[in-house]
Amino acid sequence: MEGKLMSDDPRHRELIDGYCSGTLSDSEFQELEEVLCQLPELRRELLESRMLDSDLRDHAVGQAGLSLYSESDSDSQERRTVRRLRHEVWAMAAVIALLLGGMAVLLLSPDEEPRERIDRGVAVLTRTIDAKWSGSDWREGDSVPPGIVRLESGTVELEFYSGASVILEAPAELEIVSEDGGSLLVGKLRAQVPLHAQGFTITTPEVELVDLGTSFGMQVSSETGTAIHVFDGEVELFEPGQSGRRENGESLLAGEGRQIANDGEVAVIAANDSEFVGPTEFDRRARARLEQGLQQWQANLPTLREREDLVALYDFQPADPASRVLEDRSGTSGAEQDGSIIGAGWESGRWPGKSSLEFKRPSDRVRVRVPGEFESLTLITWVRVDGFDNQFSSLLLSDGWGRPGALHWQIHREGYIELAVYYGNRKETYNSRAPFTMRPSDFGRWMQLAVVYDGATGVVTHFRDGILIGRVEVDAIVPLAIGDAEIGNWTPGGELQARKIRHFNGRVDEFLILDRALIEEEVKEFYRWGQP
Repeated sequence: MEGKLMSDDPRHRELIDGYCSGTLSDSEFQELEEVLCQLPELRRELLESRMLDSDLRDHAVGQAGLSLYSESDSDSQERRTVRRLRHEVWAMAAVIALLLGGMAVLLLSPDEEPRERIDRGVAVLTRTIDAKWSGSDWREGDSVPPGIVRLESGTVELEFYSGASVILEAPAELEIVSEDGGSLLVGKLRAQVPLHAQGFTITTPEVELVDLGTSFGMQVSSETGTAIHVFDGEVELFEPGQSGRRENGESLLAGEGRQIANDGEVAVIAANDSEFVGPTEFDRRARARLEQGLQQWQANLPTLREREDLVALYDFQPADPASRVLEDRSGTSGAEQDGSIIGAGWESGRWPGKSSLEFKRPSDRVRVRVPGEFESLTLITWVRVDGFDNQFSSLLLSDGWGRPGALHWQIHREGYIELAVYYGNRKETYNSRAPFTMRPSDFGRWMQLAVVYDGATGVVTHFRDGILIGRVEVDAIVPLAIGDAEIGNWTPGGELQARKIRHFNGRVDEFLILDRALIEEEVKEFYRWGQP
């Protein structure tokens, strides 16, 4: 989104005058806030206007003969006026800073430093296969803090910060205590513990196992108690809570095992590797699940191409890995809507065998042209956000800013996603925004983003991974006209010496444009089709 300079838009003058006179409504104040975020020239103009307004008030009081000071007090009056004006300037600068989201910085004393972000996790969820959780919604890449994780179905891999890794099979309950271990309440796990993670400990109701650098399996059942299988290296077994008394431990070596019943009775068993999912088997299942996802996506493409509402389909699957063309596979426009790849390079996408384009540098972009006007429009893309380098991260932006129907779909690093549409000079822009927060584990993770512009109802809805995150009723509707545009960047036009940098940092591996306002269930269905 791009506004006009102060001298070109009388509306900006009205907003500044209204601010100085204290007559702005709430909606006008919000409008002023939005344009201040875009135009540094306007921020300077506001500051100068407020200073001038203050000076003129002082001058008017003096000219009207309303003297409150004696001749001998003139120097003192001048000093007070200058001092008050100086306070006005700093107060005004503070107001502008607050409008631009700097409140947290202003609340710090000069000697304070911004607080560092805190990670309360002690393990990371690295991989999952058909995982379903109870009471939580853990996803791959999440940092997991101490507490109980309940896996209802599927298989997952946890890597503890100590270096130990655990494969957990459902149904299971694991209480994570620290980076050095936890308690298996029920279920089955297999642990791989390197030498530098010696001392990794798993406790059950019947036993406490201290690993000495090895690989072992453990199964806990309310009926049969705890079974322990040592596949490599050595472990020590203790009664729960007694590991501090090393003389009371029992050592088990590779190939050995124990079955410890609920009543404490111990039986010798042989270690059975086949009863547990190991790293090799987990890899095989994970690859098969990914291949299944890719096959499902590929199977849906023919049906997608037959949709009457399909305007453009960029599947990011080049016929030639050296190609610099992003082909439109919709079949509706020949090569007219094919994109030109500039800078960005081909990388892997959501699945092995799926391609994506990686955007890293300010020059990386894809130039496209989407002709026509659309009363309603749905945009859907799959992206992997690697970071927020700029104030705005571009998804799809029409060239320049100033023609009715031009749109800007972008993410703001302050925590929202927006669809901005140009409506004309008087109502210059309308930003349909939705909250968009990124946890540290969200970076580097594939997600689906969608926005629906419904010209019939005047409603804009935003979705993330098929879930509604924002709904805005707009007060002006115009047909959308994408025209010349860019995926992953923005060329403002006419500013050759000072182009704003809004490139996207990450990967994109699918982009759909449909000339209909999809309902929520339809967006969810698109997510299920492409879910990695």
